[in-house]
Amino acid sequence: MSARRAGNAAVAAAGAALLLAGCAPTARLVLVEPGGGAVVIRRNEPKSREKALALAAQQCPRGFDIVREEEVVVGETVTREYSTEFDTVMEEVRTTEEERVRRRLEWRITFTCK
Repeated sequence: MSARRAGNAAVAAAGAALLLAGCAPTARLVLVEPGGGAVVIRRNEPKSREKALALAAQQCPRGFDIVREEEVVVGETVTREYSTEFDTVMEEVRTTEEERVRRRLEWRITFTCK
């Protein structure tokens, strides 16, 4: 295999690993209080939920009760695209801008220890 192909293969493997890591179920403990707390996951999916509930169980060895579940907005991503074209008939340059705003959401599970 040539050095160039080996380099391309390494870049492709690294990209695939990043994509898979971004899709991996992740859970975070975001609030710790004496009687409970809260965990968040990106999406309310079974594997992510299992990890979240495992974190809650670590905080509450005698068990816990879920007191609230909700989708929360944690930020937004703004994407702007600009395009420029030259109108040969009118002999002018036109620039257009398109802006998209996407909310970033997480699923929050609030729990109390038994």
